[in-house]
Amino acid sequence: MKNVFRRTTALLLVFVICFSFGACRKKGEVQPDKPKADTIVITDMMGREVEVPADTKNTTVASTYGVVTPFLSTLQIPDRVLAANFKNKQFFRLCEDPIINTGNIGTTQTLDSEALAALAPDVYICKISDQEKIDIAARLGIPSVTLSAEIPEEVFAAYEMLGKLLGCEDRAKEIVDYLKGELADIDALAETIPDEDKVTAICMGSLLSRVAGEDMLQTMMIERVGGKSVVKGIVGEEERYWADCGVEKIFELNPDYIFVTSSAVLDYSMDDFYTDSSWSGMTAVKNRDVYQIPAKLDSWDMPGPAFILGMYYMMHCMYPDVCTAEMLQTEVDDYYSFFYGKTFTGEEIGYEF
Repeated sequence: MKNVFRRTTALLLVFVICFSFGACRKKGEVQPDKPKADTIVITDMMGREVEVPADTKNTTVASTYGVVTPFLSTLQIPDRVLAANFKNKQFFRLCEDPIINTGNIGTTQTLDSEALAALAPDVYICKISDQEKIDIAARLGIPSVTLSAEIPEEVFAAYEMLGKLLGCEDRAKEIVDYLKGELADIDALAETIPDEDKVTAICMGSLLSRVAGEDMLQTMMIERVGGKSVVKGIVGEEERYWADCGVEKIFELNPDYIFVTSSAVLDYSMDDFYTDSSWSGMTAVKNRDVYQIPAKLDSWDMPGPAFILGMYYMMHCMYPDVCTAEMLQTEVDDYYSFFYGKTFTGEEIGYEF
């Protein structure tokens, strides 16, 4: 009887000690929540750790952020995209991509919570500044991941994150390797340009008073291909956003080349540079070196993989002996063959050089 009593007492003591130890751990330190067995954790582009379904091969997604759409399309998982936004749907029609048949849950500015709830995707994808949309999705029990693609390194990181989220790591790696290879080729070409031959350039936005600041994608593109940016110290009110510096400041900067974005609707026409006498004294205008970055249906200067074509285009305009028209056409055809499985004429998607 005593032995039974001792064993029972010992077991109780062990239980008390273990309970006390566990209680002390809870009180002394916060233990991170472990993901459920049917989820995994990915780190999004705000650095947030987000629990998402572990069955990544079947994960469905929805987004209101147009920048995300080319990523989802080129990762070749259109059957799992429940909603998307498009800069130009006609391009994806030309690609014969089923992604054009997806639903809609709002715009870049607004999220339709009822439509999101009805579609019930496994994950909602938005840009890093969309805290309000993240909160709306959270109230519906839908995890959100954020994405940014303003510089090449972010484009690589976005593909890697989406590859993990959607179970297509191999395709994501293939794309990242392709883009890194193209950047290495561009760097090699740029190194052949003597310093004394380098020209100055600027990229203008949707208004004649608006330019890409020093922290924007378009400025990085100019500098990476051997151009000299003239916007040092000029930034937008928001990080990586267009800077409204005024026409007089642009006259003062007087670049050799002016590039105009195709990623936004312009409040002016390209002819305005040549018909408005106030622009006539600028070097770029006098030499007729004002160019709108292609392409009308697939912008080459919007955040995303097509920035690589925008860089080749800028290099061709500024240094046609370094990047010839034939080289540029080859790069364009290779790009669309790799990403979309077909090529397009300039007439089809809106480019010429």
